[in-house]
Amino acid sequence: MVVTNANNCNENVHTENSNGQRRQSVLTSSNPSSDKLPIDCILVYRTDDDDKESERRKKSELRRTFEEYLHKKLGLVVKRIQSNSEKIGFVRIHAPFEVLLVAAENIRMKLPIEKIEEEEDDLSMTQTNQSTWRSFTKWLKAPFRLDESLKHNDPDYYTAIYSSEIEKFKSLFDTLRGSEELYFTATERSILTHELLSRADFGDDAEDTPKKLSKNSKRYGIDQLVAKKAYTSYFPLHETLDDKVDNKLNDRKRLKKYWATMRQWYKFQPLSLIRSYMGEKVAFYFALFGFYNQMLILPALVGLIIFIYGISTVFSDKPTSDICGTFGNETNMCPRCDDTCPFWLLNQSCFYSKISYVFDNAATVIFAILMSLWARWFIEFWKRRQAILQYEWDSIDFEQHLEPIRPEFESQATKKGGRRLNPVTEIEEPYISTQKRIPFYIMAAIVVIIMMAIVCATVFATIVYRVRMDYILKKTSVSSYSSIIITVTSAIMNLICSIILSKFYYWIARKLTNLEFHKYQSTYDDSLVIKIYLFQFVNFYSSLFYIAFFKGRFLEYPSKYGLSNSRDFTEQCDPAGCLVELSIQFVIIMIGKQIINNILEFFNATSRTLMRCSKGHKSNEQNQWEIDSHLFDFKSDILIDEYLELVIQFGFITLFVTAFPLAPLFALFNNLIEIRLDAWKFLSKYKRPIPFKASDIGIWGDIISGISYFAVLTNAIVIAWTSEFIPKMAYRSLKSTGGSLDGYVNWTLSSFPISAYNVSGHFPLDLPTNAQFCRYRDFRSEDGPLYSQTSEYWNVTAARLAFIIVFEHVIFFIIYLMDWLVPDVPKSIQNKINHERYIDQRERWASKLSEDHLKHAVEISDGLRGEFKIPNAIAEILVNETDTNLNHRPRSKGKIRKDLSSENP
Repeated sequence: MVVTNANNCNENVHTENSNGQRRQSVLTSSNPSSDKLPIDCILVYRTDDDDKESERRKKSELRRTFEEYLHKKLGLVVKRIQSNSEKIGFVRIHAPFEVLLVAAENIRMKLPIEKIEEEEDDLSMTQTNQSTWRSFTKWLKAPFRLDESLKHNDPDYYTAIYSSEIEKFKSLFDTLRGSEELYFTATERSILTHELLSRADFGDDAEDTPKKLSKNSKRYGIDQLVAKKAYTSYFPLHETLDDKVDNKLNDRKRLKKYWATMRQWYKFQPLSLIRSYMGEKVAFYFALFGFYNQMLILPALVGLIIFIYGISTVFSDKPTSDICGTFGNETNMCPRCDDTCPFWLLNQSCFYSKISYVFDNAATVIFAILMSLWARWFIEFWKRRQAILQYEWDSIDFEQHLEPIRPEFESQATKKGGRRLNPVTEIEEPYISTQKRIPFYIMAAIVVIIMMAIVCATVFATIVYRVRMDYILKKTSVSSYSSIIITVTSAIMNLICSIILSKFYYWIARKLTNLEFHKYQSTYDDSLVIKIYLFQFVNFYSSLFYIAFFKGRFLEYPSKYGLSNSRDFTEQCDPAGCLVELSIQFVIIMIGKQIINNILEFFNATSRTLMRCSKGHKSNEQNQWEIDSHLFDFKSDILIDEYLELVIQFGFITLFVTAFPLAPLFALFNNLIEIRLDAWKFLSKYKRPIPFKASDIGIWGDIISGISYFAVLTNAIVIAWTSEFIPKMAYRSLKSTGGSLDGYVNWTLSSFPISAYNVSGHFPLDLPTNAQFCRYRDFRSEDGPLYSQTSEYWNVTAARLAFIIVFEHVIFFIIYLMDWLVPDVPKSIQNKINHERYIDQRERWASKLSEDHLKHAVEISDGLRGEFKIPNAIAEILVNETDTNLNHRPRSKGKIRKDLSSENP
């Protein structure tokens, strides 16, 4: 018997009636007062199929066989109901208390066994001895706490794995939670009923001849029947939102009033109530989302401070003043391409340089260090938060139930004719050999690589667009703003292409995953997640990687740039640097993606409601199961999409946050809307999910952890190669006196003799008057014909490499030190876990069953003692040898022997 704590996170899960007793929290119908039995599950089927008569009879026979098995073999109460308004049939399932107990014992479910009493003396002691910091944080959190009606008023319990042999359970059914009807919560009833439906037999198919099926190869599960379209769906019943039926606030009404509304955007989430209504799998998503938003507050504030600092000091920045002042007005810049591109003045980059300084200043490095550490802090503190939730939600080391076979896999295996004996269950099951699956894995890998190449092709197409537009706009009146216009329009084009490609790739990824013949839904979901995330990583980040790490890095000198319409032409960065282009691209892709996703989510969620309203359906004239049948099915893809959106955003604000310090602030604003939008969708637009148990966020934890490590490297490279931090530090060390940046812009520009264009044969048409040289951004000598890099170039390059190495090593050292100092499980939670293990051992050793077994063992031992008597002579020899050996032991061991001998004379 393993005892754990079933805490409720200090939020109420069940309301109380007027008598102070716990309200019956079961899956009731739309009229609880008239229904004697709670409805634990609803099965839905259609009566107007377009199939042939033989197919309809076959489906009807499958339903009849399945429902008879539920009633006769499993003891469930089954009742069919015909819809009055539509040609839809419903089957109401009720699981009696005794059936639930059998299912709970078979799946080793933990059930309440002892109430946890709160000690008032300890509570008052802790309240009077609160530290100043704890009092301050309590005062600070007061406006954000939940409503009083959501506070905890349901007792907590220690739980233990249920067994019918433990007598203690039997005395608790009527007393611990009030009655047998109240002993199982709605979540527990739903899980147990789903387990029974998943294991129920619906008979052999007509297609499956006796030769193909052995006695051990029965067909199981409601999912198989849904795949065969005998039923269209099944779901637990939502609690009603109709005030006419129940004027009290049930769990769904309270969640909608205090959680799924923008009026409560600043409040904490009622996680325990979410878990009670939807299960741990959904609750962990919202717990991660809420914790992520709390962690975003610090970087959002720091990023805002850095942004304000950049704006307030932009006019005092010497390099910006040089570009916008007399030096920029007198400096002729070399053409950016050969033959067709014109000469231009440096002050045309004035606006560009001002924006660049706002995001690229002395505080940028501090922010990069902070965000690199923050990414790992987020992971470490989430592990601790997750450990607390695992303890409070009683999901530590929960036993993973045997996962049923995916219906799609069974149909695929049936077509291929493969079956074998499962070595675990010893039941003959569908089987597809690894040799048949490997070609599809290879094909999937090839297709994913091809799709990534297509994304890279769109980035290349954007580059071509930027080059051509630069040539066109330089000849217009907006030439001074051409760089901004080109960057914004190209970023919008890239965003549109990314969204279109992502929708198309989702369809391809699912097709590829279907071809991989995954036996279980969990492995199917993991494979789909990996494919989608790899593609989305390239899809949304490729243009940012290009600007940050590749643009303008492989240039020749003037007259060697190539023609703007040739293949050998490469883009150049503005004299103000590439970081401002990275910032604009970052802002448009990140914020644009979030706005478009929120709009699409809202309209997709409301589309079915709008269609029903246009047809004149009135929900108040329907039963609850009829209303729920029109909602969207809650599939595993729903959570995958939500997690993916969160993880993509996490990548934006960690990988490239130095390019836009306001990214955490914008992400926080978006998430405050997104989390309430998701809550509204899950409560109002989707069927109630099966409350599956979970102990963590699954594969997403590994993905987020990998991003946090990768963010350290990307931030180091952005600071070293994209920002102006390293060149400015090198100038202060090598050329400047007193740390000033006077002459820095001139130092970063090399000179190229205009006469050299005649040698190359690429002479521009609009030659500036009285000019012998033009300038370009690079560290090269003024002497031809090779114009090789100067010593400053190699010094700056060495400084950049050194910065990357030092930055990465220092951050990772701090991370490893933090991992070592901060345990994944808080000490208070670990103490509680150890305490419950102690209670478990004490209960097992003190149980009547253990005493009976020990008495029986003593009787057997007494019976065997006479058969193994040791002769007196041999006994004396053994005693003398034992005493001799003990006399040669250290004194501490002798003391132990003395203590033991005194305890056991």
